[in-house]
Amino acid sequence: MPAPLRLSLSPTARATVRAAFDTTRDAETRLRYQMVLLAADGRTAPQVAPLVQRSAATVQRVLRRFRAGGLAAVPYRPIPGAAPAVPPAWEAELCRVIELDPRAVGVASPLWTTGLLATYLAERTGHATSDETVRRYLHRHDYVCKRPKWTLKRKAEEQPDWAGNG
Repeated sequence: MPAPLRLSLSPTARATVRAAFDTTRDAETRLRYQMVLLAADGRTAPQVAPLVQRSAATVQRVLRRFRAGGLAAVPYRPIPGAAPAVPPAWEAELCRVIELDPRAVGVASPLWTTGLLATYLAERTGHATSDETVRRYLHRHDYVCKRPKWTLKRKAEEQPDWAGNG
């Protein structure tokens, strides 16, 4: 087991950490600044861990980052995920055409489906994707895929009280 990390701060450095603690709006970052302040009070990582409800390993990691990189190394940074599944041009084209009638861009259909979008975007951008990828990117841009409500125009015109007129 590694030796417990001890941390000592000058009054100026302590004031800087305290100011960062007081001004940050991110709760996780504030918690990490608190770990530094508690360690500066003479507590070890295993003593700080239950106070902040994190593991001793997390406290040690934050303290090591602080020692190596100073105040800027303390805030939480999410681990980068996988690279985007589609190029920016594909996503931009999706956002452009979703508001258009499919016939306006040469697709012989009255409605967009994820399959039609995937085919159109593959032809237009050269990047083929699955219907599910199209659905996920539509969802990312606040669009919902659902079944269309079909009505029979003739029946609707002949019977004003027909259920399909709702």
